[in-house]
Amino acid sequence: MKITQFALPTVALGIAAVLVCPKDSVAFSTIGGSLSLNQRDVRVFNNFTDTAANNNTTADANWPGYTGAPMSIWKGCGEWASELHGGTGAGDPLQTVGSGGANFDITWQGLAAGVGGTNDNIHSELSGSSGGVLAFTETPISDGWRIRYYSSWTWQDGPGSVSGGIDLQGVACHEFGHALGLGHSTDGAATMFPSISGTGTGQRSIAADDIAGVQFIYGVKSGSKPRITAVNNSNPLTITGTGFSATNNEVWFTNGSTSPTSGDPRVIVTGVSSTGGTSITVNVPATSGKGDVLVKNSAGSAGANLSNAFPVDPTAPPACIPPTVYCTGKVNSQFCSPAIGSTGTPTYAGTTSFNITGTQFLNNKNGLLFYGLLPNGASFQGGHLCVKLPVVRTSVQTSGGSPSGADCTGTYSYDFEALIVGGTDPNLIPGQMVYTQYWARDPADFTGFNTSLSEGLSFEICP
Repeated sequence: MKITQFALPTVALGIAAVLVCPKDSVAFSTIGGSLSLNQRDVRVFNNFTDTAANNNTTADANWPGYTGAPMSIWKGCGEWASELHGGTGAGDPLQTVGSGGANFDITWQGLAAGVGGTNDNIHSELSGSSGGVLAFTETPISDGWRIRYYSSWTWQDGPGSVSGGIDLQGVACHEFGHALGLGHSTDGAATMFPSISGTGTGQRSIAADDIAGVQFIYGVKSGSKPRITAVNNSNPLTITGTGFSATNNEVWFTNGSTSPTSGDPRVIVTGVSSTGGTSITVNVPATSGKGDVLVKNSAGSAGANLSNAFPVDPTAPPACIPPTVYCTGKVNSQFCSPAIGSTGTPTYAGTTSFNITGTQFLNNKNGLLFYGLLPNGASFQGGHLCVKLPVVRTSVQTSGGSPSGADCTGTYSYDFEALIVGGTDPNLIPGQMVYTQYWARDPADFTGFNTSLSEGLSFEICP
């Protein structure tokens, strides 16, 4: 690729003679061929020598596990995907990533151990220079490709605008367009236009002509194409979406280690069933890592049978079960229903606050919070005991509220986070479910027990 003219794929630089324009009415061109489903992997050998190529050290949940040049190139290639990456396309300050709308998606496979051969689908830097050439793509693509970036240029990884160098993400986006079968475009707004304005970043985002080109080669995204809408980042992994087959799906993961330069780097789980074609639960392979997950259904081996790529971090701790109200409270003598609630998140590390509140209790009455490790719903003192014995009682509090008269302005609040962090109860550890309930005095209790009881509150202690 040149500053004034992008380099054509290196087929003796005579590729212009074999460019094929599919229609006179469009500006894009093709080089012949397309990538099969077994050639959708993308890797980076991060040998970029410029510090600016790996300046970005800020992680992003939509591009998990990678920063610097690898993240920049991942986003550049991901721009050609069938839809917004992760459903939002977030993670790039200048655009949303994933615009192709075709039966085409990449499988990000992380880092390679070397530059590889011309068919190993690896991006890397090449020492030296070649006039005004920035980078080039080695074809034909029927059995793979390789993209090289000349070290004589100052490569910058962004993620925002660049200054005094070349935008790696934009160049990667252009060069990967060659890898998927596109030649140059005569449309000046297109990413595949054969020139770039110095340090411009406009070619990160593919334009209408580029979209027409990728859809011409791979077809407009099929309505039956599998689609991932959510993953739960735990093991086993639950993938939610549409278009999955009842049986014999494949789930593709990102390789979790630096892979050899040759051979198929993909981590694939085969023979996976779905529930109703909308949910898949699969054990995460030990060899996989942070990156993307895709699902190929059993209906065929075309691009329309492979889902969009969705970010996944199988090493992340599963989300904690949030506080949930359960069980039934006991109506008090003022015909109020004492309620329980909470603010914050219960964490073992003490990184936030977590208070359990009681409301609609009688004013100016003693009460307390008690807790246990199992739920209950048995009859108790004219109401329900929402926590199974044995229970731990906390210190007595006074409800406050109106200074005189009987009403339901009394409230309680207990700092449960301080109890967790204090370490006095060895059972309060990450992953432990806790069940709590408020008990308070009610001298006029019509059941004769002189007590008031809230609902129950359950929650999981987070790390």
